[in-house]
Amino acid sequence: MVRHILWATDFSESAEAALEWGTALAGLTGAKLTALHIAEAEEAANPKLAEEHRQKLEEVAQRIRQSGFQVDTTVRPGHAASTIAQVAKETDADLIVLGAHGRTSFREKLLGSTTEQLLPLAPCPVLCVRERTTPSFQHLLVPSDLSEAALPTLDYAVSLAQLTKAKVTLLHVVAPYEGSPEAWEELKREIAEELHRWSLRTLEPHEMPKVEAKVRRYHHPGAGITEFARENGVDLIILPTHGRSALERLLIGSVATHVVYYAPCPVISGKANAFQKVLSRV
Repeated sequence: MVRHILWATDFSESAEAALEWGTALAGLTGAKLTALHIAEAEEAANPKLAEEHRQKLEEVAQRIRQSGFQVDTTVRPGHAASTIAQVAKETDADLIVLGAHGRTSFREKLLGSTTEQLLPLAPCPVLCVRERTTPSFQHLLVPSDLSEAALPTLDYAVSLAQLTKAKVTLLHVVAPYEGSPEAWEELKREIAEELHRWSLRTLEPHEMPKVEAKVRRYHHPGAGITEFARENGVDLIILPTHGRSALERLLIGSVATHVVYYAPCPVISGKANAFQKVLSRV
């Protein structure tokens, strides 16, 4: 499922946290790792700083090797998001792992963070880690808008769950409902049945006992997903960045961004064809 993991680092705390998840996945799958550092404009113009970072990257790689993992290193000049995507293509990576800082500067608020810019460019799924947590794969959450584009993320989650014996929750978030409690319960039942039918388009019937369908009311899908994850001890969220129509692509993209920045756990996200590419190797 995952043969090659590309870890992109700026030597921040979130990048170190991402490395822990990357090595945990490498331990599960036997994947090799590539440690990548991007020398952006200021660093590329400062040979002393560039050499310090090159040495630091090699020191980290040596530490990873001492833990029993195969790892290569590379330093590239350029713009972070586009260069990470390009290296992922060149090395045929199955997963990009990086720390997600959130939007901290005015420029990032205008243009988006490296994570936001990378997601539509990446040729494979991207694992985004904001904070240091102990890697665990016991409860996987797959938000679904019932679109065709979301099906590969369910396949991906089930493939990962087969390695870890994880529980998989399939979640659909609807807008606040003003009807009676009885009507809401009926609506939940209908949506849960639709989720079941939707999942059978990609899963075999014998795989269904591993997947539990849930329906949640919330004013914003992203907020509903993160709140559900927080309340239910979710270890990892897996969701696509695109829906079916142009409007859905915009909405789902904003949902993915919200979830990456506010989820209480790491998030694997990407385009549907990025997940399909990895699944074709299973």
